[in-house]
Amino acid sequence: MKKIVYILASVICMTFYACEFDNYDLPNETLTGKIIDKVTGQTLQTDAGGNGTNGNGIRIELLEYSWSDNPLPYYFYCKQDGSFNNTKIFKGNYRVNPEGAFVPLIQYDDEGKIVSDQSRTLDIKGVTEVNFEVEPFLRVEWIGEPVINGDGTATIKVKVTRGTDNPAYQQRLTDVCLYFNEVPYVGDYGYDSRYTKRVAYSGNTGNDALGTEISITTNGKFPSNRTYYLRVGARIDCTIAGVKRYNYNEPKKIVVPE
Repeated sequence: MKKIVYILASVICMTFYACEFDNYDLPNETLTGKIIDKVTGQTLQTDAGGNGTNGNGIRIELLEYSWSDNPLPYYFYCKQDGSFNNTKIFKGNYRVNPEGAFVPLIQYDDEGKIVSDQSRTLDIKGVTEVNFEVEPFLRVEWIGEPVINGDGTATIKVKVTRGTDNPAYQQRLTDVCLYFNEVPYVGDYGYDSRYTKRVAYSGNTGNDALGTEISITTNGKFPSNRTYYLRVGARIDCTIAGVKRYNYNEPKKIVVPE
């Protein structure tokens, strides 16, 4: 009987101890901001969301130095329009470093030492806003408006140019893709494969398309009386954080008539 009482008392003490020391406040600080093309002043279009550490969009890396000099990174992703807003962050001191289809803000030498650092280290408490100006690998610009053809397809025209003269990021243009979707979230992270059209370039042939008018016609015939969203992504042969990421223009809406 004494053994049973002892066991019950131990369980009660352990339960009380756990409740007393694990009852932390939930994270409720906010980090908000934008990723901005330093030349155009516009936010940088990207893929919507991400998939863990391997998503295609712009991801924000957080390193919290409040408790450790060597913390594990925490990631979250920007919205499609290049803005971000995370409302579930613990109060603390963080290094904030965005990663995407632009010249990295942290530059390393051949020995892995940091030679340039434009990331931000700051205290996050309440609502903290921070914006970053970056040099995109590419700029994708609409030429005119999308045209719905008589055969039920659509044709668009764009111009793709380099967004930086940094010699380390002049890799070849690998592909340009016209993405279609029935919702505004459209890009390599979400598209309708029936109509999306990818133009792939072999070798350095894609470089000849830079600065020229690129015309792309969709695959398939659209159903009538439907609304679609489309935009164009282009990328160079450069891997950032394990992914070859696209630069985009802003989405457009088209309505297919009856």
